[in-house]
Amino acid sequence: MNPGYAGRSNLPDNLKQLFRSLAMTQPDRQLIAQVMLFSQGFRTAERLAQKIVPFFILCQEQLSNQSHYDFGLRALKYVLVSSGNIKRDRIQKMKEDATERGEVLSESQIAEQLPEQEILIQSVCETMVPKLVAEDIPLLFSLLSDVFPGVAYSRAEMKKLREEIAKVCEERFLCYSETEGELGYAWVEKVLQLFQITNLNHGLMMVGPSGSGKSCAWRVLLTALERFEGVEGVAHVIDPKAISKDALYGTLDPTTREWTDGLFTHILRKIIDNVRGEIDKRQWIIFDGDVDPEWVENLNSVLDDNKLLTLPNGERLAIPPNVRIMFEVQDLRYATLATVSRCGMVWFSDDVITTDMLFDNYLQKLRCVSLDEIEAAAAARGRPGRSVSAPTSDTVKEDTLSPNIQVQRDAANMLTPHMAHDGLVARCLQYAEEKLDHIMDFTKLRALGSLFAMIN
Repeated sequence: MNPGYAGRSNLPDNLKQLFRSLAMTQPDRQLIAQVMLFSQGFRTAERLAQKIVPFFILCQEQLSNQSHYDFGLRALKYVLVSSGNIKRDRIQKMKEDATERGEVLSESQIAEQLPEQEILIQSVCETMVPKLVAEDIPLLFSLLSDVFPGVAYSRAEMKKLREEIAKVCEERFLCYSETEGELGYAWVEKVLQLFQITNLNHGLMMVGPSGSGKSCAWRVLLTALERFEGVEGVAHVIDPKAISKDALYGTLDPTTREWTDGLFTHILRKIIDNVRGEIDKRQWIIFDGDVDPEWVENLNSVLDDNKLLTLPNGERLAIPPNVRIMFEVQDLRYATLATVSRCGMVWFSDDVITTDMLFDNYLQKLRCVSLDEIEAAAAARGRPGRSVSAPTSDTVKEDTLSPNIQVQRDAANMLTPHMAHDGLVARCLQYAEEKLDHIMDFTKLRALGSLFAMIN
């Protein structure tokens, strides 16, 4: 029973009297953490459990209050499972290095050498930093240094994946940087955080305002992973608020008892049936729209460890391991904690994508890609059932000497000073945002999109 909980119904009093009520107490987090750490192969599980549980309580008390934050038992469990994965990866890598040197080491010998506190801190940073707003990140590291004094955080390098992401960004004229403070650094970090969360959770949420780079992040990551691992990536994008609940999940005819699949159920069944080798591909189902208890509560059993979608006709669809359920949302003001706690989180703030990055992307495209191609790609992307990639830098080779491209390059050179950091366009944008009245919600991305379309 959850009195006053969104998306749930309370039992009427006459029915409530027929059931015996039981009060539930909170579980012993420390004992659960200790058992989980032992099961993940940690030798100092008792000492680590005594530190990690108070750390989560401190986070709950001291970090800011955000709708997408959850520091409950599920979040603790994700951190502990992730730490086990990191430990096993390190053991495997050290074993391979020892074999190359001609040494024979058992896994237990390697495990004794590993710094377990450092592994746990790495797990905390990789699972919790992606969901934190900017002002809470220094506070988290401060709490970490208080609870685990003298233990440094070592970041996962992911060199090869970074190289593939850099290539995809170059092809799509996106800003890429590995140096903090440069254009594109914050966004690239979000792409890598998204990768780490997809490895840990089969359900995840990308939360942030429109124009903060959420769609671009998962598209770039999907392409980069396809090249990095050699596994084809397929994305299914659904707007859940554009269709009814029945159209999304399916309907059961009360007369004939015949079941008709909805859009989500149809996609899931197609993957499970594996007629065209869908099970061997990376399948991402993206819900692009507000998370509302009205439709998302049905996915609770899909998002938790059961990984099952139970249909009204009694059928159960198990989620295959190659499927990720992703939500792309502006905020979680209507979402319940039951849904939020089941998902991994990546927070995209306003400043992840700056106007300078948008100017840079537009001017590079204008210099290198024929406008006819950009318009054709945009039109085709809007049609259902079509998969069209964005114009890439490969186009330059064909059209280098084209008169159209030459005109576009001249125009881009003329526009460059006006699209500088303190140029005319940036000042006009600031004036429009602060001084003018708007009929619709004003976003910089929409305003610049209109400007770029008119220039084209």
